[in-house]
Amino acid sequence: MKKIKLSPFVPNKYEVEKISSNHARMSIYPFDIGYAITLAHPLKRIILSSTAGYAPIAVKFEKASHEFDSIRGVFEDVASLIVNLKNIRFKIKDEDKQSVELEYLFKGPADIKGSDFNNEFVEIVTPDAHFATIIEDGELGISLIIQQGIGYIPSEDIRDEVKSSFLPLDAYFMPVKKANYTIEKVLVEDNPNFEKIVFDIVTDA
Repeated sequence: MKKIKLSPFVPNKYEVEKISSNHARMSIYPFDIGYAITLAHPLKRIILSSTAGYAPIAVKFEKASHEFDSIRGVFEDVASLIVNLKNIRFKIKDEDKQSVELEYLFKGPADIKGSDFNNEFVEIVTPDAHFATIIEDGELGISLIIQQGIGYIPSEDIRDEVKSSFLPLDAYFMPVKKANYTIEKVLVEDNPNFEKIVFDIVTDA
């Protein structure tokens, strides 16, 4: 005779397997049949879109006034520099700070990468990302505002939040690159009719 339930089984076990510094596998169980998939999909959306991260939200180039400008001695134009900057992932070292303003002066000849932005205030988690090529005696002065946030914010919504001398940027705060899941069977007290969610999560840090 089947045992009559008054409520669904509440999962009370989890396991975390660290595969690398930015890759982990997490299991949550046991679920009654059908409940794992019901919870897994919204959890995936939350993990992808609601995990806090850091992004440059505004930039100022010393020798350029707009995004279609160019800078003497720098191979890339300003529009290309902005695209490259979005591929560099920052992390504010002081966890009590949600925003920092940074200033850099790069001198050529040099191939500037993400690692060149490391300093006492921020850590770069994509050190090999290309930013700029400075030729001969060129110089590139740049100021950045790095902000903590979640999701995606278009530059139009940031314009009023930064100084007029800065160019607002589309802000991609999302640090999670992948959050896939599978549903597996799990045995509970000799009963095979339970399920487990296994999340495979990859971040950029």
